Amino acid sequence: MGLAMSSSINRMAACLLHLHPVPSTQDSARRGQASVETALVMGTVMVPLTFGLMVAAEVAWTYHSLVTLTRQGARYAATHCYQDSAGSNVVNWMQANAPLFIDREQLLSGEAQIQVSYWRHDPDTHETVPFGCAGDSCTAQCVPDSVTVSLSGYRFRHLMTLLGLPPIQAPAFSTTVEMESMGANPDTGVSSP
Repeated sequence: MGLAMSSSINRMAACLLHLHPVPSTQDSARRGQASVETALVMGTVMVPLTFGLMVAAEVAWTYHSLVTLTRQGARYAATHCYQDSAGSNVVNWMQANAPLFIDREQLLSGEAQIQVSYWRHDPDTHETVPFGCAGDSCTAQCVPDSVTVSLSGYRFRHLMTLLGLPPIQAPAFSTTVEMESMGANPDTGVSSP
């Protein structure tokens, strides 16, 4: 019985060694090669791809914020009274209410320009001409027909400079809307700036 048990233990040991062989130097070399290949793939593909996705996401976020700000500024201009041809009340409102996005300071410093243009529609010539009003501008007699709000000169540079790339120039955004209430209260006839 001792011989039979010894033989069965030897067979079990052989099976276990076959299932979990002792690593050889060749296996260690393969694992080292796999580590080097993983490092090369991470360094040349995955890390740049990750940074590229981060830059693309920030550019898309900023683009959306600028478009939204331009539309909100046009809506604000259409519902508040004309004060001057530069639309200073609209520019001030846009700078104060700009959503949080990368390099927002460009709007506050004036590096990215906000332009407001008021228009009058000439029924005789069917043309749109610039609007102007002398004297007391925030009245019911001084009402343009439409307004255009434009934003230009914004340069996305946040992660670009960290990566050693030149900044991306954003396109000019423009929204034109018809004038609405001009901020006038129909009961009192007073317009809000």
